Order: sequence, then C-alpha cells, then structure tokens
Amino acid sequence: MSGSPIDDATLMTFAGIAYGAVENIPRYVQESPQISTDWAVVWTPAEDENPDNLAYIALDQSSGMAVLAIRGTYPNPFSPIYWENGQQDSPFGPMQAWPGGGNAKISNGTNTGFSNLIALVGANGLTIEETVAKLPQDVVLCVTGHSLGGTLAPVLALKLSKNDPSRSINITSFAGLTPGNKAFAELFASDTPLSGKVRRIYNTLDSVSYGWNNVLATRNFFFPNPQGGFLVKIFLLLAWLRLKLGGYNYAAIGQSEQLTGQVQDPSKTGPIAYVLETLHQHMPDTYLSILGAPPLPFSILFGNVTVDKGHAKERTPKRSTVPVFHT
Repeated sequence: MSGSPIDDATLMTFAGIAYGAVENIPRYVQESPQISTDWAVVWTPAEDENPDNLAYIALDQSSGMAVLAIRGTYPNPFSPIYWENGQQDSPFGPMQAWPGGGNAKISNGTNTGFSNLIALVGANGLTIEETVAKLPQDVVLCVTGHSLGGTLAPVLALKLSKNDPSRSINITSFAGLTPGNKAFAELFASDTPLSGKVRRIYNTLDSVSYGWNNVLATRNFFFPNPQGGFLVKIFLLLAWLRLKLGGYNYAAIGQSEQLTGQVQDPSKTGPIAYVLETLHQHMPDTYLSILGAPPLPFSILFGNVTVDKGHAKERTPKRSTVPVFHT
C-alpha cells in the first residue's frame, strides 16, 4: 500500500474546507496555515447557487499535485440540502449497478451524490471530469473528502480513473461510509489501476465510520460513559438485521487506518451527552485535532449555518426546512 503524496493533516484540511461557502473556498485554501501557499483553487462550482453536493479542485504547480475535495453532509440542518444528503447516507433501498462492473453495486444514495457531482458545472463552464482531463498528464490527483465526501471519494475517483487509466490517482477518505458491495470494493483490487492507492482513515470513536459493514461495533460506545443505552443498541441491532436480510453485502474499500479517539468527559451520562459525544467524534475539527492540524477557519454548528470566524455569517441557502441529525 503506497501512501498519499500529501500528508493526512493537509488532506483533511482540504476536505474540511469543502464545507465552507463556495465563494470563500479559494480564500480558505490561500490563508490556511496548514496548506502551502503554492496551492491555489482552480475549479469550484458556479457561485450562483448552493448545490446538493459540492467539490472543488486545488492545484500546486510547483509539486505537480492536485486535490479534488468533496464536501460531506451539508452542515445546515435547516436546509433541505441537509435532508437530501441524509438520504444519500442511507444504505437501504435498491442498489444501483456500476457500469461495466459485473455484480458491483453502490447504494442508491451514493449513486445520487455521485451523479450530482459529475453534473456540477464551474463558472468556466467545465465539469469536474473536463477540468481533471485538462490537468497536465504528470499531475498526481488526490481525491479526498470527509463523511459523505469520504463515501463519494472512491466512487468519483473510480470514474476519473476509467476516463484516463494513465492518470496517477490516490484516494484518502476520512470518516466515510461504505459506498457499495463487496464486488464494488473489488474494483479497487490488486489487478486494477487504483490498487494500493485507496486509504480509509477513521476515528476509532466515530460511529459513522462503521457504517455500513460493521454497525454493531459501535453498540458499546462510549466507555465508560456516556452510553447510548438500550434504545441505541436496539436501533443498531435492527439496522444490522435489515442489512443482513437485505443482502446488501457492504464492504470497505482500500486500507483502513485508525486514528485513536478520546472521550471528551467520561463523567457525563445520559442520552444528550451521548448524542453530543457522537457529534463531536465525527466533526472535521476533531479529526484535524487528532492529526495535529489547526482547526477550520469557520465553525460548523449543529442547528445553524456555517459561521466564518472573523468574517460575516456565511450565505444561507434560499430554501429552508427543519433540522435532522448531522452525519
């Protein structure tokens, strides 16, 4: 397994910046203390709307590397985008066949997110695929993302690799779910262009990272406290049974690498403390802290929009609805 040419702290910073408002992403990359000043954003979606799924591309011409960073679940629970992204996180429902992949399938939600990403058009009129195709052939592309972005990273990378098998592509996902079945995971096996180039990094206390191939592993989170209690264990058991009986056969992709998580305050108990701990363990800044990187230049607030530290409040989407759980 070959490591990424970009260190994990920097990749996670790129992934976290994808949560910011699209018009601010170039500034976030330029001003980040973690990211070299040689990096510049070369593609973002057009700024006239907030898409259901978002990604951007940054390029370091001096090193010959590019990063394609994919946003995770939209962090404003009052936006319908959050609800839509929540549906993309779901493992249930009919799976979609991967073109030319034999028995390979991805979840319906993953397919929706993937389709949204390849349909994005930048201000220059180019899509992600067209922009990557225009990069110099010797540029190494690193595809990354956190949460839903981590789920979608190997899927989008596989499509880009199929477009240009000679392109050097590495994938590093953070806190991602399993996007597809075992046959899909085998498309990244030893006899494929992406063999040894997929890394799946997760916090050992982040319950999201155990979906959907190992959901029961989270039933005793967190030790000694806060515990989710009987209802959480029943919910996990029912989810596991539904996955087994449904024959989904979800499988993780690539090499799994653990980041050791720590409970914030083991003295706290009860369901509220459990939910807050679960949220904390999944947040981008938690991953950055474990990796020894500075926090993001904005705050992701449960029940609120993303707030830019030291700047005006981020743009709020035109649509609005009620909050749901952030994953």
